[in-house]
Amino acid sequence: MIKSEVPKKILFITPFFGRTGSEMQLLYILENLSTEKFEPFLYARNDGALLQDLPKHIKYFIGYKKHKNYLLRLFRLLLYVVNINPIEFQLRIIQRKIKADCWYINTIANRDAYRIAVKLGIKVISHVHEMPLYFNMVKQQTIRDLLHSETCIGCSSIVCETLEDMGHKNVKLLHSFVDDRFIKLNNATTNLASQFNFTPSDFIWIVAGSVNSIKGVDFVIPLLKILKSNHKIIWLGGIEDSGTTAYSLIAGEQFKDRLFFVGKKSVDYYDYFNIGNAFLSLSRQDSFPLVMQEAAHLGKPIAGFNSGGIAEYVKPEIGIIVNQLSFIDLARAMEVIEENYESYDKEYIKSYAKTYNAITQTKKIEAILTEFLSH
Repeated sequence: MIKSEVPKKILFITPFFGRTGSEMQLLYILENLSTEKFEPFLYARNDGALLQDLPKHIKYFIGYKKHKNYLLRLFRLLLYVVNINPIEFQLRIIQRKIKADCWYINTIANRDAYRIAVKLGIKVISHVHEMPLYFNMVKQQTIRDLLHSETCIGCSSIVCETLEDMGHKNVKLLHSFVDDRFIKLNNATTNLASQFNFTPSDFIWIVAGSVNSIKGVDFVIPLLKILKSNHKIIWLGGIEDSGTTAYSLIAGEQFKDRLFFVGKKSVDYYDYFNIGNAFLSLSRQDSFPLVMQEAAHLGKPIAGFNSGGIAEYVKPEIGIIVNQLSFIDLARAMEVIEENYESYDKEYIKSYAKTYNAITQTKKIEAILTEFLSH
């Protein structure tokens, strides 16, 4: 009788496990990862919203700071008093308990994890979803620590190039993907659309993602100044507290019948998304946005600035990409999509979106993990 191999234990480490693109991506991976080959565990510093969607067989740990247990939150403060890093203390206990074969660090926003892994002599594979503009969110040392990962996974070719530019020698490409089982419509689109008082001649664009400068919220103002008046924009996403956002909200008042910031949505997210005729990306930099793929899964044409990975995804049959900051070109592209809207084959766009599917992409990541753990 042939003895089956024991699954490799992997501790997935992520900062929030909330509804951001990089952490939705992690959820899709965990949903589809082979349990015969791998035994996954999850550590999240926050008690994130995605924990309720995590497969039941996956054991997870929440950082002391956001733990439901008040005593553990208090214990964290006591650790600080005696000059002990609570994250290091907790990760040491977790590693001692589960004996993970490696740590899989998701996103660059995990500064402590890299340093702790080095201390403990644990192999690290890092999944990088960010481009250099996002690197500004962390300290120099975090990026230097990231580069000590034995393997880095980039979510697009442009991200891989960024890592290679910094000298990393073992970079793997895994294009981001959407698990379309999560794309569910509740048939509430018509009712939701009624609040906007759109007319039949209006052409509706959806922007999805945090309302901030990286996503280009300030770009919406110069764009609306030159865009045809029947073009309306609905922006789905949490509104960040910043001066740039304030400018956009205040200046946007002059377009209050054309620009709508509706905040975060969860249960009815895709119903709001489905109000739109097409999808718009204004990002300054974006690696390979899941929202772009969600749009395609819903059959929406795409227009946007060439902010990075979008150029690897969008081809003429599904949309138009223009050079960054070319507002006149972008406005014209949006109008061309309106003029030729019937020529965009929704079913073709949906089928194209399925080429980046959960089954195929998870098989690729399993192959990366198998190779990584064999050394």
